[in-house]
Amino acid sequence: ESGRVLRAEFGWISDRNFLNEYYEREWDQDKDALTSFWLQRNIGTRSSNLIAQFQINDFFTQTSWWPRYDHFIIGQPAFMNRAVWHGRSTIGYAKMKAATPPTQNIAQQPFYPLPWQGDVQGIRVGTRQELDFPQQFGPVKVIPYILGDATYWGKDLDDQDFFRAFGQTGIKASLPFWKVDPTIQSTLWNINGLAHKVSFDVDAFYAKASRDLDRLPLYDPINDDSQEAFERRFAVNLFGFPPWPALAPTPAWPPKFDPRYYALRSGIQGNVSSPSPEIAGDLSTVQLGIRQRWQTKRGMPGEERIVDLITFDLEYSLFPDADRDNFGSSIGMLNYDFRWHVGDRVSLLSDGYFDVFSKGLQTANFGMFASRPAVGNVYIGFRTIKGPINSNVLSSTVLYRMSEKWGIRGLSQVDFGDTGTIGQGLGLIYIGESFLWQLGVNYDASRNNLGFRFGFEPRFINRPRMFNPGGVPIGPAGSRWLE
Repeated sequence: ESGRVLRAEFGWISDRNFLNEYYEREWDQDKDALTSFWLQRNIGTRSSNLIAQFQINDFFTQTSWWPRYDHFIIGQPAFMNRAVWHGRSTIGYAKMKAATPPTQNIAQQPFYPLPWQGDVQGIRVGTRQELDFPQQFGPVKVIPYILGDATYWGKDLDDQDFFRAFGQTGIKASLPFWKVDPTIQSTLWNINGLAHKVSFDVDAFYAKASRDLDRLPLYDPINDDSQEAFERRFAVNLFGFPPWPALAPTPAWPPKFDPRYYALRSGIQGNVSSPSPEIAGDLSTVQLGIRQRWQTKRGMPGEERIVDLITFDLEYSLFPDADRDNFGSSIGMLNYDFRWHVGDRVSLLSDGYFDVFSKGLQTANFGMFASRPAVGNVYIGFRTIKGPINSNVLSSTVLYRMSEKWGIRGLSQVDFGDTGTIGQGLGLIYIGESFLWQLGVNYDASRNNLGFRFGFEPRFINRPRMFNPGGVPIGPAGSRWLE
């Protein structure tokens, strides 16, 4: 199979606070506003990408590419089908310009340049290749692999050229098994037989790099602009640094809270298509996981379908060199994801992440989601965070179609700590013949901001954002859209 794709986008923002003030959902959840062109050609297991990108919002740190070319090979058979080859080669000229500091309300906008950013430009050229050797031993699939990387940067953060060689070798293994019991029946819990499917996974590897990563600019960021805006505040609000530029240039961040080392511990460098090629270093890790599914049949007699009743995934990492790789803790990065689909319309959800070293991030979410197609949906959830920051937040959202012509959407968030009420929003939706119209009000108690919103959206678009009760878009009124 082959194909060509051309993508182009333009993203200009008037000032650093515009999205955060007026379109907070877009600021928090959507991708960054970039200006770029991307030409992609796919042929079988190969992909060629030509990218040109330009920074036009100087209050965000972004990288301009003039241009960049990436070539990928994913899943190519090699050595007479005895191995599988993955590879990425890249060459490009990058120009990073650090975000300009605010000039007003400095006390309300604590600012520190991030230590992996700066005014730096230069060529980046490199290649990363991986060979897998899959073997089947009865029910166990074993994949020994070896990965190598060689990359050159024309300039690092110290304005020096930089070359790094990096290698990783390891072994992956997976053991699946299952059991089916058709005699388990329950009308109350909507269970018609039960199948338990389990997969045990392991990835044990050793990685070695010739140079440390902290001298490299992150041309490909691992966080969005909104997350980086909060990170710039951490130096003052969390680490206790005096307001910038009292300590300019930026002092070293505590590695525990440095996202580069979080990405390194997670093993991001072991992926040939890593989103940030700069992240690589010395690391020894055994990553363990168990993925479980309890499945049953639901539906009308004779039309039953297999559905997930409960899913429960658990992952964690062991660090043989705990002092070097995980701040003295031999176990870390424990995370889980639990979903219980009580019925076709009601689900109980929970997920969490835990690092057990001192002040490591520990967070858990618990929630309930109910949905009725074309009518509405509601979510109620509680999130707790401990570690460098502490927070306990109750959130709720509702989307409901009251009649053929009217609908509502609302949200509310309350912090059980010192913050108290975070904010509320309520919108009234009028379902017109050809457009959806919205009049809403939002109150952000954390900023003491009151705002009003007016919007409209055509009914014929495929992915509406304004109103889709129960996940079902409000379709066009007629076959020709307008009547």
